[in-house]
Amino acid sequence: MKPVWKWIIAAVIGILMILAAGAWYLSKHWKPIVEAQLKEAVIHATDSLYHIEYDDLNFNLVTGNASIAQLRLIPDTQVYARREQQQRAPDNTYAIHIANLAIKGFYPRRIVRERRLTIDDIIVDTPAIHIVNTPHAYNDTATVKHDDRTLYQRIAHLLREISVKNMNVAGIQFKFTKRTDSATRNTELKDLNINVRDLLIDSVSQFDTSRFFHTRAIDVDMPGLRYETPDSFYYVSFDRLQVATLYKQVTLTGFRYAPRMSKAEFYKRKKVAADMAVIAFPSIRLEDIDLHRLVDSQKLHAGSLHIDSGTVAISNDLRYPKRRTNKIGKSPHQLLLQLKQPVTIDSVVLNDVAISYAEVSRKYKREGRITFDRSHGVFRNVTNEPAVLRKNGELVADLTTYVMNTGKLHVVFAFDMLDKQGAFTYKGTLGPMDGRPLNRIITPLLHAEVGSANIKGLSFDIKADDRRAQGRLRFDYSNMRLRLLQPEDVDKKSSMRVASFLANSFIINDSNPDANGKYHTGRINYRRDPTFSFFKMVWQSLLQGIKETAGVSPERERRLLHAAEEAKKASEKTQRFFNRIFRKREDNP
Repeated sequence: MKPVWKWIIAAVIGILMILAAGAWYLSKHWKPIVEAQLKEAVIHATDSLYHIEYDDLNFNLVTGNASIAQLRLIPDTQVYARREQQQRAPDNTYAIHIANLAIKGFYPRRIVRERRLTIDDIIVDTPAIHIVNTPHAYNDTATVKHDDRTLYQRIAHLLREISVKNMNVAGIQFKFTKRTDSATRNTELKDLNINVRDLLIDSVSQFDTSRFFHTRAIDVDMPGLRYETPDSFYYVSFDRLQVATLYKQVTLTGFRYAPRMSKAEFYKRKKVAADMAVIAFPSIRLEDIDLHRLVDSQKLHAGSLHIDSGTVAISNDLRYPKRRTNKIGKSPHQLLLQLKQPVTIDSVVLNDVAISYAEVSRKYKREGRITFDRSHGVFRNVTNEPAVLRKNGELVADLTTYVMNTGKLHVVFAFDMLDKQGAFTYKGTLGPMDGRPLNRIITPLLHAEVGSANIKGLSFDIKADDRRAQGRLRFDYSNMRLRLLQPEDVDKKSSMRVASFLANSFIINDSNPDANGKYHTGRINYRRDPTFSFFKMVWQSLLQGIKETAGVSPERERRLLHAAEEAKKASEKTQRFFNRIFRKREDNP
């Protein structure tokens, strides 16, 4: 090796050694100064309410790296107690512990020369955050001065720019404690992860609407959570929550709303006939969220909400007494209007959702079930905001499902969100299907069965409000045969066969058009029982039209309901008649 290169290499090594020694010296002697300034800054900024502690502080001016081990932000309980006596204590206190805080690619020279704070990476490892909320009445009436300046305007006298390429906060343990005079309630989130990309605060980015809180993207990943409702009957849980601000998207997987106990135990505790719901959606996705509006005015605006597959199972047990309450004004669209949270979603999209309703009969003690399978469709203009409704006051639900997984039902609801009487319309069609699958709900609840029914199609068009439904229904069918069932009793079975014959022959039309070629249209003029739910009102109005198309007028319906009893009486009379005849024959051989 030539001597000149030896001198160059030696010089470079010497310079590096001098720099390393200088960095070590500065770090060693600046460390106490930085520690003192840092602790004093926290005490001053919080008016002595908080102080910080840590196990070790390291930084290197050459590499631009720094780290703090076991960093703790600790509230001073004595100071807080004095503030409470002075009625100056805040409602929330914060206790924070960070296992390790690392800063990489920190360049102090740029701060001095250019007034720019630039950092490559900030890594926060396993932070534990505990917020304690203690409400104070004086804070409800206190006047709070708001600083309307942007974040850049607040720091402009110190720095021209702050930029962080990446910030990763991993394994967050969050606990929120709410204290009242009567109880203390805790809510905990565990293993929450947050990743922030391209944080930039300068004169231009403060007006960049494509950024969210000055960042290009924030990704939040939260594992499963289970929350038990205050009434102790239900729980709400999910497997994972993901938020992606770059794509304006929130995804919830493994959502479930269900009782905390078995069905038998549920009704044993309820002691009344009430709906029990079990809801499970593998995926719920909210897209095109207006994040700025959500933060600034707490209004949820989104382009679409997608529910991809899942189940909704409602059940009731009529063996328990009913609690009759007035349900006027509690239709789905009216409940949306009563929601305190302002919501505007352009479309809610359902895809392959299985819906079912089951009921245990009070009289026959058996459970009937009806299913609406492969349900899909869209709700449009889902909103409760007056300003939005003034432009378009109609919420439309366009849905398709398969009744008992066989008959295709298409129905369109249109709700007038501005009408004080809750006006809405519903119209739809049911395609061809065999009527016998309906026995799964008819037989347990009515103790009857469809022997045969060729349903060719059904259509309806109805206008309704809180108290009345009016419209028309067309029902095309043929070969309808009903059988009235009875418990295992030979004599009663015989009477039911007679009753079934009477019903099929004289009360119910076995086809539409009937045997005389007359087509029957159902005219619906249904007055709602105030204790009936919205869905029961819809069903009862349709049932009124169906019965009229089948030739079951109110008078004929009364005859049908009494057919079994009359048939039983006729059977008994006939039996007594033959008994007398055979007895006379025995007496006169």
